[in-house]
Amino acid sequence: MQDLPENTALLASVEAFLKEEVMPQLDPAGGFRARVSANVLGMVRRHLEQAGLDTAHDERELLTQLTGRKGTLAGQTAELCRLVADGTLTPDNPRLRDYLWLTTLAKLAVDQPKYSGYLRARDEWAGFQADPNPQH
Repeated sequence: MQDLPENTALLASVEAFLKEEVMPQLDPAGGFRARVSANVLGMVRRHLEQAGLDTAHDERELLTQLTGRKGTLAGQTAELCRLVADGTLTPDNPRLRDYLWLTTLAKLAVDQPKYSGYLRARDEWAGFQADPNPQH
């Protein structure tokens, strides 16, 4: 039995079909709707690709370091919000900064992967990371 193509490959195929074959044949309004549809397919495809990388594990690790608690991603995020709201965690905390950079870059990788500000920030990310083994 032949294996089916990966979901991401199927999405990429439909995305390319819309952009390359359908959009050029449509009036401006229809072309716009086809472009929006192709962009949505691209976002879903990139989301699936990111999910395969298990970046949630990295996010949970950072949240554990920030909150001092293990748990679900949603529970840890809620705890982080509480710690920021009550002033326990402040913007000068390098681990909080790392967490915010990491989650923002992950979202932009799905939503706007060609955005020049994202590309620049992604390339400079390593220089911004806090020391993983702080002395205090």
